[in-house]
Amino acid sequence: MRLALGTVQFGLDYGISNHDGQVSDGELDAIIALARHAGIDTLDTAQAYGNAEQRLGQRDTTGFTLINKLAPGLPLSDVQAAVNNSLRLLGRKRLDGLLLHRSQDASAAMFELLTGLQQQGSIGKLGISVYSPEELDAWSAAGYPLELVQLPANLLDQRFLRTGWLDKLAEMGCEIHVRSLFLQGLLLMQPTQRADYFQRFATALERFDHWHPSMAPLGKALSIMTALPQVSRFVVGVCHAQELAAIVAASHALHEYNEADIAPLASMEQGLINPGLWRAR
Repeated sequence: MRLALGTVQFGLDYGISNHDGQVSDGELDAIIALARHAGIDTLDTAQAYGNAEQRLGQRDTTGFTLINKLAPGLPLSDVQAAVNNSLRLLGRKRLDGLLLHRSQDASAAMFELLTGLQQQGSIGKLGISVYSPEELDAWSAAGYPLELVQLPANLLDQRFLRTGWLDKLAEMGCEIHVRSLFLQGLLLMQPTQRADYFQRFATALERFDHWHPSMAPLGKALSIMTALPQVSRFVVGVCHAQELAAIVAASHALHEYNEADIAPLASMEQGLINPGLWRAR
């Protein structure tokens, strides 16, 4: 199962299509149970996800690979204490993967410290969460270690595929995790549900809407999985177990597509593919 379970909704009210707020205790238990039953083996969390770490630690996550991210802007002097606190909250002796939440926190001293923790056995793979191919360009030039990378990709945002970075990372032996598969839920919305802000991107969104029009938006958005064999895990976040059940079912019924099939849907409009730039939504 190439799906991974994102946990930002466990700790925060997150997502453009989320109208229910933070996930309730009952739904959280049901989501984790369903993920385990479906063969999902990876949980993706972060120190910046509200109380997600604490809530995960209150549940049995045995058997799940757990990927965590350092809080953005964390001073070097606080890193070891922050890692220890995450281990305590999560009820773990080891983080299977630890990412910097943003590339500007990278430094030689940071990786010397993290490599030391890795050698002590408290951290597995080291890497970074990135937002643009340019960040990987800079990372490569600096020569920092890279064993795991998380990056955004969806049918509209194909930057890492088009720049060749997915192939480069795979050739390096770096594990690749993809987030933003649904573009914060935008790709699951009907055209009439989209905020006025997105009218300026009507051409790109109409291309998506008209691509295999008989296919449901969920299956359509998940189709990118078949075109990206370099990717190990696709991180999805849900607020309800029934949403995860629908995603799992749709992922088992995907048609095979390749790079050429999805290429016409790619957009380079930053105001569309970067949720951080969305305004008045």
